[in-house]
Amino acid sequence: MNKKQTYSIAIGVALGSSFGTTIGTVIGDVAMGIVYGSIIGSCIGVLLTLTYFKNENDKQ
Repeated sequence: MNKKQTYSIAIGVALGSSFGTTIGTVIGDVAMGIVYGSIIGSCIGVLLTLTYFKNENDKQ
């Protein structure tokens, strides 16, 4: 795992937790919102990483 992968996953988690906080506020359970948000965020981060690296590999 290199730095770029770590960064994109971290960004995904950060986005996910802020997204999760918003969801949590809406559904009235911030803790669960953050949990769901971080799960969603890590998935987003992994997807971003995979698509980014796929594009990088295609360029070579």
